[in-house]
Amino acid sequence: MASGFLGALLGPQRRARFLAGHLTDVLVVAVLAVLVVAVSRPAVVDGRIDLSDATAVLTLVAAAVGSAAAIVALVTGRLSGDPRPSWFGAALLLYGVVLLPLSALVLPQYPAGTPRLAVLTMFVISLCILVAALRPPPALGAWGGWALAALALVIGGVIASEEESPFTRMVATSPLYSIVVQSGWALVAVLFLLDGYRRPSRIRARMGLGLLIVAVSQLYRAIVPGREPTAGLVYPSLRVLGMAVVLTALLTMALRAVTQMQDDYDQLQDTLGEASALLERATGQTAERDHELRNGLAGLAGAAQMLTTRPGDDPQVARMREAVLAELNRLRQMLQTPITVEDTVADPMVDERDAALLDYGPAYAPVVPSPGADTAEHDVGEALRTLVDLRDGRCITLDTQDDLPPVAAPESLTRQVVTNLLANCDRHAPRTSVVVRARLADEPGLVAVEVRDHGPGLPDGQEQLEIVRGRHDEAAGGSGLGLHISAQLAREHGGTLVLRTVDEPRGCLAVLTLPVAR
Repeated sequence: MASGFLGALLGPQRRARFLAGHLTDVLVVAVLAVLVVAVSRPAVVDGRIDLSDATAVLTLVAAAVGSAAAIVALVTGRLSGDPRPSWFGAALLLYGVVLLPLSALVLPQYPAGTPRLAVLTMFVISLCILVAALRPPPALGAWGGWALAALALVIGGVIASEEESPFTRMVATSPLYSIVVQSGWALVAVLFLLDGYRRPSRIRARMGLGLLIVAVSQLYRAIVPGREPTAGLVYPSLRVLGMAVVLTALLTMALRAVTQMQDDYDQLQDTLGEASALLERATGQTAERDHELRNGLAGLAGAAQMLTTRPGDDPQVARMREAVLAELNRLRQMLQTPITVEDTVADPMVDERDAALLDYGPAYAPVVPSPGADTAEHDVGEALRTLVDLRDGRCITLDTQDDLPPVAAPESLTRQVVTNLLANCDRHAPRTSVVVRARLADEPGLVAVEVRDHGPGLPDGQEQLEIVRGRHDEAAGGSGLGLHISAQLAREHGGTLVLRTVDEPRGCLAVLTLPVAR
């Protein structure tokens, strides 16, 4: 409804702009026509120039302008994909290259006979092509007009080769047939004008103006045949003006087609740029997610090994199961694959409590409180104990300060960041002891989580690491994504992540700070 209202609102404005522009075109063409008639009338040109030679020159100029207009029309049709300019160009080429030179320069030497009938026949076919150019038959496509132009040449040649008959003599001596044909040209010009008013299209209307001027000149010649020298140069001069008006209209159409192609190309470039940026971003997100999944699965592998070697009634097994399910919950959140409680409870291998741990979709309520549920605040100590349980037997010591306040961040953040830090310890300081500590930070209102290994420390003797995406130690492996993701997550929740080298004993210390929940 909004687009229809807008179209109805802009329609009158567009028509008003068209009428104003068209009236300007009419005024300019009328002024030019008056000037042409004024300088080419017999009182001005008689006795000053050779009228026969001037008429021949002006005829050739009109033919050249018409041929140029035909070429422009053909190019415009190819650029825009619209068959109408191609049909119009075929009629103009037939007129400019064949009919105009024959009718103005050759036929005056043959006052009677079949050549004049051949020219009139080709004129009729060219008029049919012009009429079809308003709405070309879809079955004939863009080249149908050119096929008809070639057919006109064949028919004209056949008629010209025939012997003269009383009918051809009657056509040659009577101006009636020529006047009818030229009136048809004027009618076609009026049709183009009406088509320009209907669209509204200033270019179509300008083409109609040019054809109308040519039609007027043609009618003038038909009414006074063979007497151009006594009438000055009005007829050939108006014909040049009409062809020039048609050429300017077609050049404007070609310019618009080129501009539209440039706009489409620019839009395509913008679309390709956006698609490239989206692809690059998606590739980066995929790499980050894959990195996190690898780290999470590394912890699950050790936990799964323990679950297969300890008796089922061991309390440690129950804790380990909850830790495994909580880590699976975090990994599934990354994959964004919702699993409903109904689906998991239906599985005989998963009990009701385990199903609640696996349920993380916002549209599904857990059956019982879930230690893996992602909330706006959480107990850091509990989250760290779960992660250490997943890595049981890997020389990890947990030290948490008593009565730590909850932090204002999802539990999945702490799990993800600390998982990345522990994976870095495994990579850069393998088989060394790791201490995970949670305490109140020195700065008020913050909780600090420290992960300290006993490895060689930061590379190249750095005291503190500048965390940059993709920066990593090639000798130790890795992708350089884990620390970048972790630091970004910390910043997004009002915290920080810092890595620095420590001594006594030497190692690397990572400190994650998160704001206390209020």
